[in-house]
Amino acid sequence: MYMQEYSFDEAAGAGLTVYLHEEKPEFARVGKRPFILVIPGGGYSFCSEREAEPIALNFLAQGYHAGVLRYHVGEFRSFDASLQDAQEALAKITELSAGAWPSIDAEKIAVIGFSAGGHLAAALSTLSERKPSLCILGYPAILQSFAKVMQIKAPSLETCVTPETPPTFVFSTFEDNVVPIENSLLYLRALEENDVPFETHLFQKGKHGLSLATERFGNREEMVDPRFGRWFNECVEWMEINWAESSTGEMPAALVEWPIAALIKEPKNRALLVNSFPSWQEKSTFKIVKNFSLQQLTAIIPERFSQAQCDQLVAQLVDPRRGEIE
Repeated sequence: MYMQEYSFDEAAGAGLTVYLHEEKPEFARVGKRPFILVIPGGGYSFCSEREAEPIALNFLAQGYHAGVLRYHVGEFRSFDASLQDAQEALAKITELSAGAWPSIDAEKIAVIGFSAGGHLAAALSTLSERKPSLCILGYPAILQSFAKVMQIKAPSLETCVTPETPPTFVFSTFEDNVVPIENSLLYLRALEENDVPFETHLFQKGKHGLSLATERFGNREEMVDPRFGRWFNECVEWMEINWAESSTGEMPAALVEWPIAALIKEPKNRALLVNSFPSWQEKSTFKIVKNFSLQQLTAIIPERFSQAQCDQLVAQLVDPRRGEIE
């Protein structure tokens, strides 16, 4: 393992520590490795060590490169400065992938944040021009009401979610005694409203700040919770599924087989489809059909949408790949 620290602001103690796999002949078949950027919590007052290096090293043990961001906290507390730290960390990782460490897969950089670190990870995934490919949020602070508690000026992040927000994994507990579960639920609702894929594990039991929830990293007996600790393996599996899909997710050749949600993104197609199905302007109705293709609709509602009608509609659609009528 190779370890290196990069300082962003010496006075504030802000910077990035990276933990990188050194390429050995025995690992030659592995090629590029994903990178996991860890953002510890601490209410913007400090950076929790329990949510820093232990998390990074556990991801390192899974074969990923990893890094820990220490951002502006305490007397240097500033949301804008902290977000700049996170953006600088993402830029540094990308720079390393293009130079000294080509084994970093720049297309597979995930961010994981805990509590206030989850707030910063969500901000990086919604407010920044450059975004991670995946976002993982552990018992995250999201709402503007909680930003006030953390003494920072930040928007309510569920309002900042867009379709460009990366796929997100959220884990928390109903019994969280510091950050109400409402923070996670409203963020999940925003992801759903914007068609951002997500997975969530909301455990009933468990206090705030459980981290890995294992015997060696629980600073109190109540912070040891093997059931909650399952989030880590579930998260690794989720990342691998998403990265595998991003590598092979090509659309079918024929537009008639495309998901309606993909077709309707093109303005002309939207006008044609809504004209044919006015009820799709209602969100609740559109959610029912968005993952079907037009070809599938002919089988589901043949009395409303015949094969002849389907063929006529498809003939007018614009192929977003070419910008021309198919």
